Amino acid sequence: MTVSAQSTTTAVTATPSSLSFTWMEGSVLPAAQVLAVKAGSSTAAYTTAISPLGTQWITLTPSSGSLPAAVSVLVNPSGLPIGTYTAVIQLTAAGIPTPLTVTVTLAVEAALPTLQISSSTLNFATPPNPPAAQTLVLTTTGGPVPFSAAVQSAAWMTVSPTSGVVLPGAPITLTVSVNNSGLTPSATAYSGKVAITATGVPSSNAQQVVTVSLLVNALTPTVASIYPSATLVGSGSLTITVTGTGFYSGTTVVAATSPTPLKTTYVNPTTLLAVLPSPDLASAGPLNIQAVNPAPGGTSNTAVFTVSATPVVQAVVSAASYAAGAVSPGEFVTLFGAGIGPAAPAGMVVSGGYAATTVANVSVSIDGQAAPIIYLSANQITVQVPYTVTIGLAKAVVVNNNGTLSNGTVDTANVAPGLFALAGNGIGQCAALTFSMKSGTFSVNGSASPALIGDVVVFYLTGEGIYDLTASPATGYIIPASLSPLPQLNPLPTVKIGGVPATVQYAGPVVGGMLGLLQINAVVPVGATTGNATPVTIAIGAGTTQAGATIAVK
Repeated sequence: MTVSAQSTTTAVTATPSSLSFTWMEGSVLPAAQVLAVKAGSSTAAYTTAISPLGTQWITLTPSSGSLPAAVSVLVNPSGLPIGTYTAVIQLTAAGIPTPLTVTVTLAVEAALPTLQISSSTLNFATPPNPPAAQTLVLTTTGGPVPFSAAVQSAAWMTVSPTSGVVLPGAPITLTVSVNNSGLTPSATAYSGKVAITATGVPSSNAQQVVTVSLLVNALTPTVASIYPSATLVGSGSLTITVTGTGFYSGTTVVAATSPTPLKTTYVNPTTLLAVLPSPDLASAGPLNIQAVNPAPGGTSNTAVFTVSATPVVQAVVSAASYAAGAVSPGEFVTLFGAGIGPAAPAGMVVSGGYAATTVANVSVSIDGQAAPIIYLSANQITVQVPYTVTIGLAKAVVVNNNGTLSNGTVDTANVAPGLFALAGNGIGQCAALTFSMKSGTFSVNGSASPALIGDVVVFYLTGEGIYDLTASPATGYIIPASLSPLPQLNPLPTVKIGGVPATVQYAGPVVGGMLGLLQINAVVPVGATTGNATPVTIAIGAGTTQAGATIAVK
């Protein structure tokens, strides 16, 4: 038999020479790939076969025909377990002795895991304040899934943990906490998000967002006190301070005489200002004051404001700091109230070395003890708290103005120190002197004559409590120039100037002044902050002077 030259010199080739397919479970089938088959210029007929015999996951189109040919190779891995499979396509062409073999590799991979979250929304509401934390459970549908969690657009919310790996059979619980502190109650819920980002998952599963809402409902408010708590009948409109809990910008104050809310100003969660209009004060009797929050908050308990047929002591405050609160034995205090004193102002009267307890036919008693009078006017009286008062709450204060009685109360404590300041609110520049160590002269402390480091500053305060009872009685005692030695506080007060402890040289009475007016000489310490508003604090026992008191230090 004669063999043709073509059959001995021509081989069947394919481009590409091998095929590789990858398929992930659950995804679409891999796209078909094409083998370009030829044998030079041959147009020989061909047939195909696939080994191993019985391989069903490969389909060839066309499986037979004439060269040259484009054979489409399609794989269908459905039903195959995860793994790598290999098969061989054999193409035999008539007249060409060596068949063409093309290796086909198929990798069947597990589907990417997905991160599943137990809920896409969380809803919180107050009360309680703050609400209980809630949880999100993260699980995986397959292999491990790393994740991170972050709060978006909600400073009032936290999430923990913020990262981790979710494993099969080991869910991770995220704790979402909210804090409604500082948030204003509203009928509209606050909204925020927790964004959970996963890696190694399908792109559609890479980030999921949990929407979080927080409905802040108003609480039922409470009223602890009102200040002042009384006024004289027929007074003009009066602003009262209402203290309590559960207040916010939507809280209003009402008086029992009218369901219409009073003009109310929100100060902070425990303080409101409310204006009692003059018509409410036109007749004597009690006014029931309440704070009201929108539903579901409700109405507070009742505090009674008294419209009195006689003058009322509306407030008793430190004559130095003007701070309300407890006062100490010996302290200089100022009483406020419409018509509590005489029309013509009067000053202190000294007789026999003591300040008089009756001036211009006006007298004042505190806790039943006669109080030395320092200053009188129609709406303001300054007196000394008798050293013999007892310590406790709601001590009676009675002003007798030519037979007309005005009543009030005040709490008493062992000490209640307050620095005298130049401003009428007790804040800012202290009423203080500077003794210059350089010139040896005194000047009034202030921006024009600041103290230097090492200079001595002379402070004046009241409310130091009982420290010397040599004089009998001590109440109203005027310190004579002949008194020697002058008594001093023991232990000495703690003075800080510009945040640094200062050496105290003297802490005792003022010669020519009433016992109860305390002078403190302190050295400006090294390291004290400087400026025209250098802070000063003085501690005596458990009491500390008012915040905001300052001196000038250069």
